[in-house]
Amino acid sequence: MWVSQIQLENYRNYSQQSVALKPGITMIHGENGEGKTNLVEALVFLANLQSHRVAGYQPLIARESDTAQLSALVNHEGRSLNLAAELNRNSPNRYFVNSNQQKRASDLLGHLKAIIFAPEDLDLVRRDPQDRRTFLDSAIVLLKPRMAGVFADYERVIKQRNALLKSARGIKSPDLSTLDIWDDQLVQFGAEIIFARLNLVSDIEPLLRNFYRELSLSDEEINIEVRSSIVAASDEEDLAILRDLSHQEIKDLFLETLHGKRANELERGVCLVGPHRDELLISKNGLVAKSHSSQGEAWSLALGLKLALAELIRADSFTGDPVLILDDVYSVLDSGRRSRLTSFVSKNEQVLITTADKSVTPDLEWAAQLEIQGGVVLG
Repeated sequence: MWVSQIQLENYRNYSQQSVALKPGITMIHGENGEGKTNLVEALVFLANLQSHRVAGYQPLIARESDTAQLSALVNHEGRSLNLAAELNRNSPNRYFVNSNQQKRASDLLGHLKAIIFAPEDLDLVRRDPQDRRTFLDSAIVLLKPRMAGVFADYERVIKQRNALLKSARGIKSPDLSTLDIWDDQLVQFGAEIIFARLNLVSDIEPLLRNFYRELSLSDEEINIEVRSSIVAASDEEDLAILRDLSHQEIKDLFLETLHGKRANELERGVCLVGPHRDELLISKNGLVAKSHSSQGEAWSLALGLKLALAELIRADSFTGDPVLILDDVYSVLDSGRRSRLTSFVSKNEQVLITTADKSVTPDLEWAAQLEIQGGVVLG
């Protein structure tokens, strides 16, 4: 898979821009703040329907504009597909495939597979559980686009259920018949998410171990596990590791724990059980990587996760290699990891590398070199 053209209008700092791309490795260079990351972010959004660096889509619309448009021409085995998004401040967004408006935003998913490596990836190891949940869930949607609907349904149920729990606080004998209905839906959608996470972790773990070993030149034992709130624990803040559970076993555990914690939920007015509270535990030689890894080790883990995901997409997808984007990554890696990362990604059908410092980029045969100045792409 490769992208031959990107078109932007009123997107970030781009008023109007058309960019032609080629297969192979392209360097996109320019000073900081000129729009390099904004350009590749557009591809990330068309692949995932979300930015890799901000929440929501409103920041993507240029200042003093109510609408932004972005599109990409995606190619695979002689076939081309035009994907487009119209982002609106004051009306619903619109999404198009070959100029045909799609009924749902999620209908855009699956046509473009893109993996981005960025300085923010260190958060996968070093920061909050939300960062690791987001990685897992975005990966699941890239591999199985239909899961976007499951995540949306789960978020809807969580909001409705939390509103009901909050309204029942302080009431002596609340009517909980509606809560039972929301419980069933929470378990239905939540169990599907947890089952998908367990399967993804099972697939990605051996690949991560291999990539980490080659990136770090270390034989340390790497493990990744899902820690979940659906297993009853003595302390309501405890999470238990889940392994080798069927979909039905997850549903049964989920419902049992949900019923057991109902009193606590009514007291606090918030849902305490479900995948929105779960954690991806990354460990190195039995120690939690978040607090027991050096900067270099953390980078090897983060890059290994992304490389493993790219490998899964390549093996699973009928669209071939994902588009790989290295967004200013070389500036934060030591020379050894830069070299080893380059060897992994350079065989891909299309790689986009952004940099503010051309001296840190590898000595490669570039398909093209594009310079960006003030939201304008120069040849």
